[in-house]
Amino acid sequence: MKVVKSKKKLILIVVLVILVITVTAFTYYVSDYYHADTRALMALNSTDSYTVVNTDDSVTFTPTGNRSAIGLIIYPGAKVQTESYSVIGSKLAENGYTTIIAKMPFNLAFFGVNKADRVIEKHTEINTWVIIGHSLGGVFASEYALNHQDKIRGVIYLAAYPSSNVSNATFKALSIRGSRDGLTLSEDISGNLDKFPKNTTFITIEGGNHYNFGDYGFQAGDNNSTITREEQQKQTVDAIVEFLKTL
Repeated sequence: MKVVKSKKKLILIVVLVILVITVTAFTYYVSDYYHADTRALMALNSTDSYTVVNTDDSVTFTPTGNRSAIGLIIYPGAKVQTESYSVIGSKLAENGYTTIIAKMPFNLAFFGVNKADRVIEKHTEINTWVIIGHSLGGVFASEYALNHQDKIRGVIYLAAYPSSNVSNATFKALSIRGSRDGLTLSEDISGNLDKFPKNTTFITIEGGNHYNFGDYGFQAGDNNSTITREEQQKQTVDAIVEFLKTL
């Protein structure tokens, strides 16, 4: 009897040790993330062209002038602070599109796949939605769109590709990648072509890389770009605006 109790006690101790190690490792992993830089933080200030509301849930850029009926939701890349996409968000707002960047638990879209639900419920004035995802955020933006085709008209993949097959989805898609991206490679895109919606437009920004879609400094594993961050983001915004005109 004592032997059985000792074994149970040992098993319990081992389980607790594994649990503590797992929790500690996860805490360390999620606490080490990419922070928004000064340029991104500056874009959080409202201007004559747009107003900014930064809450615990999201960052919302609302145009002050003519406003499109199309709303945009951005899912950030893995371990990237939400505010890092403020520049692109502000530029899209300047073009008349209400743009909401979703804040993900632990800065991981994996834990907030359905964050778009709350955004859509809140903004009843918008009747057409497009979801944008950078890197891993693009994977889960695609998953959300696949499961909510009644709500989403378009998906924009920034240095990303779908993990599930969405080739028969009803939404249109745009894929944008930098030619010098060291994390989402050209073969990643070509190797998953059959998973993209059939009506996907593919764009490669010459000289662009992975981290220049946001403003959070250098990202490990990526290549240096041969164009400025500003130029890559300008080309990205221009391509998105042209895509939105087709919806």
